[in-house]
Amino acid sequence: MFERAFIKKLAAVDALTPGSILGDAVLSISGKILLNRGIVVTERIISQLSAWDIKSVYIVDDTAEPEAEQTAVQLITADRGVSDEYTRFLQEYDTVVTLIAQSFDFIRKRKIIPVNFFKDTSNNIANSIATVSSALAHCLMVSDYKLADALTRHSVMVAYLAGSIASHMQWDEEAVKGVIMAGLLHDVGNVVLEKDKSYQRHAHINEAAVLLRETPKITSEVILGVVQHHEFIDGSGIPTGALGMKIHPYARVIAVADNFHSKAYVGEVANPFTVLDVLAHEMFGRLDPSFCHVFISQVKDCLLNTKVLLNDGREAEVIFFHPTGSALPIVKTTAGDIIDLATSSGVSLNRLLSPNEGLN
Repeated sequence: MFERAFIKKLAAVDALTPGSILGDAVLSISGKILLNRGIVVTERIISQLSAWDIKSVYIVDDTAEPEAEQTAVQLITADRGVSDEYTRFLQEYDTVVTLIAQSFDFIRKRKIIPVNFFKDTSNNIANSIATVSSALAHCLMVSDYKLADALTRHSVMVAYLAGSIASHMQWDEEAVKGVIMAGLLHDVGNVVLEKDKSYQRHAHINEAAVLLRETPKITSEVILGVVQHHEFIDGSGIPTGALGMKIHPYARVIAVADNFHSKAYVGEVANPFTVLDVLAHEMFGRLDPSFCHVFISQVKDCLLNTKVLLNDGREAEVIFFHPTGSALPIVKTTAGDIIDLATSSGVSLNRLLSPNEGLN
């Protein structure tokens, strides 16, 4: 049974006011609980958070409408008869995003990567992937709810998706953990990059390379996964224009996950279907075809029975994907109409619906 429902929001520590309630536990960079969820914020606690160099925390959003007061996990699992394992996965994912947001604050301030923390987090993600593989991609793609800033969410999502690809490719356990860690860190250069340099195409790769070189205990495989994730197998990528198998496997997997997530989520709208066609096209030039093929199959499998909103306002459910050709599915509307979106003129897919939306 869930606790009383609430919505959390991310709040800057320097903007906290006494009387706010912590919506999530505050953890140190090593994962130690500093303050428990539910604690009422006082002036002393605000001072402690500042002394611990914590920049933001989750608090209960008391401005939310009462009927909407549900946790992210409840929104996803409500009325869906999901397993305990699935629910636990969502809670673990929530915690990972919170911790990575805090770790990025630490990196931004100290210019130091807490390696042991990222190793432990990679282990936890690998265990989640192994335990709830069937629900993983569905949760991450349909329920990419806004737990933190875009950079944090993207980094965590890429790590999970890269780990899932590696797992389906039957990589050994250490390699799966390694590509997950590289996925978590693949945009670490953007964490420390000055905003006035953000327009430089190579800038975040250069920043990441400098940071990683100065960090002990990070393997060369992870470093290559990070610095080469914008390389393409046709030699058109950055920073060196490496070709084909000269690009490390970690980087080739991350490139697939990174390209997918960057294009499938625009603002608050999730629409992965057209992106699958992009991946299918690019796997014969820019991206590794073996990784793309596995990933596209994964995504199609997990998007079956997913609810979608059409451009004409109708709601529908994905019932079939063509074995070959377009990744646009055949859907069934709430009125029972069957529509092949790959051939239907004038009808298109607007976005995914989250599990608590539509199809009443």
